[in-house]
Amino acid sequence: MEPQAISGPGFSITLSPHGGRFSCSTEQTVLDAAIAAGFWLPHSCRNGTCGSCHLPVLEGTVRHDPAAQYAPALPEGQCRSCQAHPVTDLVLGAPGVPREAGRRIVTTGAKVLDVQRTSRDVAVVRLRVPPQSGFGFTPGQYVDVLLKDGSRRSYSMANAPDPDGHIEWHVRRMHGGRFSCHVYDQLKPGAMLRIEGPFGAFGLHPGDAPVVLIATGTGYAPIAALLQAHGPELARRRAVLYWGARALEDLYALDDPDAWQARHPGVRLVPVLSEPDASWQGRSGFVHEVVLADHPDLSGHEVYACGNPLMVEAARARFTGTAQLPATRFHADAFIARH
Repeated sequence: MEPQAISGPGFSITLSPHGGRFSCSTEQTVLDAAIAAGFWLPHSCRNGTCGSCHLPVLEGTVRHDPAAQYAPALPEGQCRSCQAHPVTDLVLGAPGVPREAGRRIVTTGAKVLDVQRTSRDVAVVRLRVPPQSGFGFTPGQYVDVLLKDGSRRSYSMANAPDPDGHIEWHVRRMHGGRFSCHVYDQLKPGAMLRIEGPFGAFGLHPGDAPVVLIATGTGYAPIAALLQAHGPELARRRAVLYWGARALEDLYALDDPDAWQARHPGVRLVPVLSEPDASWQGRSGFVHEVVLADHPDLSGHEVYACGNPLMVEAARARFTGTAQLPATRFHADAFIARH
């Protein structure tokens, strides 16, 4: 059977071994062209920082945009698809991507239903998109908010997919952040926002390996979506969530830890504070170091890390380098602050 062809100008990109095919101009990145065609290549941050989008180049040549400041080293023979532009036709290794194109990107309005300021700097925003818009997502994905000046802000869905079009974001107020400050200080129910998505390939992979979930700050949002959508599966796989923050009040979803545990039976929660006060009797330090203290051998585990890109890359390096975690079992969604 011939591989599926997506018509259009530019170079041909073929995904091995299943044979999906799409076109990519020299001005597009490989990832942007793939997403536009409905092929979900592995990715997260889309700016070169997280390392999730590395793919083997089996045939052809690419050129790269300059790497992001915290970009992990690019393995020999691979491309960083969110920064790569084709110079020739390409064949890329993407065994997890099926032959048939899937869900495409949707641009739609979203109505704000509720805004709750749950901590000193985090707002939980609940919105609804029109059911007829065609928008849908899988747990772990995110959307871009389209601002009037053409800039974008990205937020993960923190809820399970909803047939009525409800979505939830966890927005941290960033000092000097034009959109995040507006959300925390001024956004009200009834407001309309323009969004585009879904994006991202972060999500729970099927299997039987025990699961370690690790989050910092609002990196909890995509983890919350996984917990809501896959709670029984995560409990079966003896999942443990390590949630790191500076102070207890920054763990904005833990007003009542017992209530949290009741909502997610079978999943163990380990709060970790890096700057605790004298009354704190729980775990402290860097969250990935606490994971290593509990799990010095991660060879049989699967890890899902979300939040600060420095934490994500430190966890990737330490887990795969000293704790024997297979690199293919480290899944990440690194959050990039944009003002």
